[in-house]
Amino acid sequence: MNTVYQSEEPSEHHHDVQKDLEMIQQQLSNIMANAEQLMEQCGCGSPRMTEAWVQSKMTLANDYLESVHAYVVNGGPMKSDAGQGKPNKVDFVIAVEKAMTDGSSKA
Repeated sequence: MNTVYQSEEPSEHHHDVQKDLEMIQQQLSNIMANAEQLMEQCGCGSPRMTEAWVQSKMTLANDYLESVHAYVVNGGPMKSDAGQGKPNKVDFVIAVEKAMTDGSSKA
């Protein structure tokens, strides 16, 4: 039985990876659409774009995207890892919680 299970595992893993990639593509598409609409609002001079909480969320979103970009595209560590070479989930969660409670976008 172990042989059959092991031969099915790569196929299941490939399916999971494909589903994950499709989800990420959809999320990136949503991010791009939202960013385009927000750029339009900036061009229109929307005063809502200058509210402190909006600026804080934009800084946080940018920081997260830069971290993912550095890790995936450049092969580097996420910002909160300061040279550890791989993402540290605990540090990431701590940074998110800290940002949510005090408005900071840095760990």
